[in-house]
Amino acid sequence: MNEPDQTGSTAYQRAPEGVAPGSAIFNVLLAIASLVLAYQAWSIAGFKSLSSAGVFPMLATGTMVLTAIVIIAKSARREGCGDGRQFFGDVVSFRIVAFAALIIGYMLALQPLGFIVASYLFLSAAMILLYRKRFLLTLVISAVSVAVIYGLFRYVFVVVLPRGAFF
Repeated sequence: MNEPDQTGSTAYQRAPEGVAPGSAIFNVLLAIASLVLAYQAWSIAGFKSLSSAGVFPMLATGTMVLTAIVIIAKSARREGCGDGRQFFGDVVSFRIVAFAALIIGYMLALQPLGFIVASYLFLSAAMILLYRKRFLLTLVISAVSVAVIYGLFRYVFVVVLPRGAFF
């Protein structure tokens, strides 16, 4: 049975000392992300040769997967790693989830919309989410920032950036 804490709440038990709230959930999410990155690294060149472009990313992500498995095994032996409510209530805020969604949206929009439009939309939305003041100034700063970044990468570093339907 849950004992009331200092605030009188009995919604969840606190994790034991030294155990971060929601650590088990975070460890599983870390392992899943490592597996996805390992697949992406393998898709670069597969196991064609030791000097192929995908060898270093595969070694790095393989290390990530192995360490994630070791961390999960160690944390499974400990009791009381916290529960999901504590993780999503205390650790992951709305802003973090919203910003992660913005990053995923940016990744998906980059190819069809192109660098300029996708970056402008991402930067504007991120600044509005985090700053929440001076809406028009945020839009202007986003436009100037994207223009400077585009100019630097396109003309100084001579990097071909994704072109979309508009630019």
